[in-house]
Amino acid sequence: MSDLLWFEATALALIGHDVALVPDSAMASPTPCDGWTVTDLLNHMNERHEAIARAVLPPFEANGDPRDDFARIAARCFAVLEQAGETVLIPWLGEVPTEMVLGVHAVDMLVHRWDLNRALHTTPGVPARLAEAALPLARANTAPGSPLNGPGGVYRAPLAEDPARPAIDNIAALLGRDPAWSPPA
Repeated sequence: MSDLLWFEATALALIGHDVALVPDSAMASPTPCDGWTVTDLLNHMNERHEAIARAVLPPFEANGDPRDDFARIAARCFAVLEQAGETVLIPWLGEVPTEMVLGVHAVDMLVHRWDLNRALHTTPGVPARLAEAALPLARANTAPGSPLNGPGGVYRAPLAEDPARPAIDNIAALLGRDPAWSPPA
């Protein structure tokens, strides 16, 4: 599990850095997540992280700006995942194997970072070791028959990979994002 914890911590650190730098002017910008603004994306991540943390820790008192709360809420979520045994309570799913949660969540954080950076017109690099770890996890998370993708799942149907694209674009495609997405002009 140590590799998955490393992956989770690294993915959270990368997106946490980017969240801290989101300017006020970008909070209403659209993202690749249908109908979501940057604010919606940040609120979604904070709400999901806090739901996991609250299953074990006392409630967190948010200050109202999702950028300011992100690092603390993500750290609470990570602490719960780090201390979990074989399973972790996911309020909307019940007890789930901790390794599965780590593998799905770390990939989600990389793709939400991709969402955020597309919305902000930036293209940060993804460390090669992280992309190498994420791509097979994304493939497994979205394999045929996965309850995570398609109707009723948390992802849209996977799109085809293209070896000519960067790994992070293929990971986003596997989670149903259009790798060519850019904000409307």
